[in-house]
Amino acid sequence: MEAAAGAWLKNLNRFSRDVPVHLGLRKAVEQVAEGYWRALEEEPASLLAEIELILWATCNAAVSPLAAKIYPAYEVELGNIFSSAAQNQGDQCLLGIPALARSFLMIYDGAVIQYLADMKRTNHRAQFFMMVDALLIKAGVQP
Repeated sequence: MEAAAGAWLKNLNRFSRDVPVHLGLRKAVEQVAEGYWRALEEEPASLLAEIELILWATCNAAVSPLAAKIYPAYEVELGNIFSSAAQNQGDQCLLGIPALARSFLMIYDGAVIQYLADMKRTNHRAQFFMMVDALLIKAGVQP
């Protein structure tokens, strides 16, 4: 289970190298959202397995410290991307970068579950990006 979680994080690390942090915070968040959504559409079974692993780790938290490691690792990686992007353009984030990263993951996780539950609906992607935009507006990140 630890190896699987590590592989997903390594995949995120590989993906994060391509995020254009020089374009500012909004563009970085939007680029991450694009990449995450593309990964969901290309490999839904992988995302389902990741969610199952997180749920397994949560149910077995008494015997496995994995649950307490997964989200903090993602939050640090996203936080580094978002922080670099904000610093490059002098962008402000009213929520703080850690809260922005955590909120982004909350939106994505909800979108993933709904997408996997009914892939035939045509508006999953649009609703996901609407929620990402709402988060950025709440955070005071300008277009």
